[in-house]
Amino acid sequence: MSLAAIRDVILKESSATAQLQDALDRYTQLATQITGIAPDPSFDAWATDSFLDQGVAINPQAAAHCAKDYHRSVVFIRGVHAAIETLRHKLPGETIRVLYAGSGPYATLLLPLLDKYAPTELDICLLDIHQRSLDGVQALINHFGLDAFELQLVCADATNYQHDSSLHLIITETMQKALEQEPQFAVTANLATQLHSEGLFLPETIEVTLAMAGLQQAQTVSLGPVLTLSANSAPALRNSAICNQSSSTLELPSVRLQVPALDEADDLEIALFTNIQIFQNYWLHAYDAEITLPQRCHDISSVQGGDIIRVTYQLGSYPRFHCVVDTSSI
Repeated sequence: MSLAAIRDVILKESSATAQLQDALDRYTQLATQITGIAPDPSFDAWATDSFLDQGVAINPQAAAHCAKDYHRSVVFIRGVHAAIETLRHKLPGETIRVLYAGSGPYATLLLPLLDKYAPTELDICLLDIHQRSLDGVQALINHFGLDAFELQLVCADATNYQHDSSLHLIITETMQKALEQEPQFAVTANLATQLHSEGLFLPETIEVTLAMAGLQQAQTVSLGPVLTLSANSAPALRNSAICNQSSSTLELPSVRLQVPALDEADDLEIALFTNIQIFQNYWLHAYDAEITLPQRCHDISSVQGGDIIRVTYQLGSYPRFHCVVDTSSI
């Protein structure tokens, strides 16, 4: 299956699930052969991850494994395609400047789309902190004959990278569920200020909510949003961060939510849910992908109706939400 055939299956809205999975498997198999980097979840092999000041950058094998999260990859690729088409119509005749931060070794969210366009239409920068990932992308560019595109490969930390001009399209998917561990927040806050006034930032919105949840999606009672991250909100949120004197942790202002009175509350757990708007009507909702699976709040063992839960997003080398029952309000 050619790269164009893989792309066409993914972009076709009527493609069956089995067809989409087969197309992504073909892409992954090709990319593995060409780059020499095989997908591996690497959940317990952090030795090759990069530990940043603002989160953990997963290793090239783990980044490649993201392509195996089928629905996630399909929705992101379709969202990226729709964003490029929107910009082509909004900025006719202009070369669209694109930054793909955290490309991994396969550049899965963008590379399959490129031969739809003339090289003069797109000026692309692929950014990753792992040189091995960029070497893999270069091998794919050579293999698929994409050398004519203005493809700049940059090895850098996306949490502090500064591009040399404003960008029409920024793509970054550097996150785990509930914005834990990876530096999506810091990357968004840094890159958002480099967006062109007519530009688009993908994903458009990431909303994390607190809920009481039963097993196997049986019941979910939303308590409310705890963080809405977008290109518009990220810089101001970052500026609002304060240092917690007791823990020396930099954190966003807390959100306080009340637990409702429920007869079956003992059967429910406090969890964080993630919903992602990639672009316009392209969404990943809870349970749709690995990055939108619920994240249990291990800080809290039990709650009662009327309890106030204080939720704080902690920044730094391991970003995470910290949830506690606020006894000061009881």
